[in-house]
Amino acid sequence: MSIRSRRRRATGVLAPCVVTALTLAGSACSRSTEPSTEESDQSAGESLQIVLGSQPQASQVPLVYGVGHNAGDFGLDIGVDQNVTVFDTHTDAVKTLLDGDAQIMATSFSAILDLREQGEDVKMFCPYVSMDDFVLAGANGVNTAGQLFEPSTRVGIDSPGGAGAIVLNALLSGIGEPRDVHEIPNRQIIESSSARTEAWATGQLDATVIHDTQYDGAQQTVNGPVLIATLYENAPGFIKVAQAAKADWLDENRELAARYCATTLRAMTALKSDFALFQASVDEYVKDPPSEESLRELFDLIQRYPFWTADGGLSDDSVEFMIGIATESDVLTQPMNAADVVDRETLRRAVELANTPAG
Repeated sequence: MSIRSRRRRATGVLAPCVVTALTLAGSACSRSTEPSTEESDQSAGESLQIVLGSQPQASQVPLVYGVGHNAGDFGLDIGVDQNVTVFDTHTDAVKTLLDGDAQIMATSFSAILDLREQGEDVKMFCPYVSMDDFVLAGANGVNTAGQLFEPSTRVGIDSPGGAGAIVLNALLSGIGEPRDVHEIPNRQIIESSSARTEAWATGQLDATVIHDTQYDGAQQTVNGPVLIATLYENAPGFIKVAQAAKADWLDENRELAARYCATTLRAMTALKSDFALFQASVDEYVKDPPSEESLRELFDLIQRYPFWTADGGLSDDSVEFMIGIATESDVLTQPMNAADVVDRETLRRAVELANTPAG
């Protein structure tokens, strides 16, 4: 039985992957004049497994587009169907990484910080999407952040450590609301933004955090929809999700990790410069793609705000900001040094590779 068939099947555009053999690139191999088959597979990344903690939304397509379209530029023999697994919760993604069924995890920044506090030496080495189009959406007369703390207000959020929970705390802080998620009395735990959107659209929630494109697609069915706050306007410095791996794997596979990351970075540059290409990639990889109007609005936001950064992002200032938000959110209970969180050597090498002309 393959690893993927033991997992809960992913739903959406990305097809389930079939892995007939998994040779983890986790140990250094002795060198010879003729590389072994195992060494060749590791060099080409054929056994590389990437796990995502949520279905890709329009703002997150560079990762899967890069795997699907840029891998060959960096000598990698990988593809979305064979090498990417998608779950609907960050907890499943974390478990997959810790169980050794994946080497790279793309999930919420807060989940990665939480792992480090638990003693797991996991480091970020590549961006996924930094700033994002998350919004705090209200309905049914809920149009201020203060109303979230009323017992009658049904607020959709994911579990602690999820992107939605820390986004909401960042938004509350950004608009001057001193209370946080833990003080909301009527929290409804719904792990994925897609499921929260459906619940908001069908009148089951009065407020929630979802993508702006999801808001646009659902607002016509909502009683009194309103944008209470937006991440890109109210939380500068925010990093929503990132790509991470175990530190020992990065130490032993730095060039492979850098070449993999370069596929994402090159995709960010290409998609940011060409709306038609961006739209085609969303159609290819996103379940229920947004309308062209919504995509054009998102594309404009991507030009104006640091969703995708050519230098890889993950700056010390942004990492420190996220550590502060995670501490306020009770995700972290101990001090954490921002310099320990990111593998700068791998990220610098990835940027160098991504900026080298193809061919």
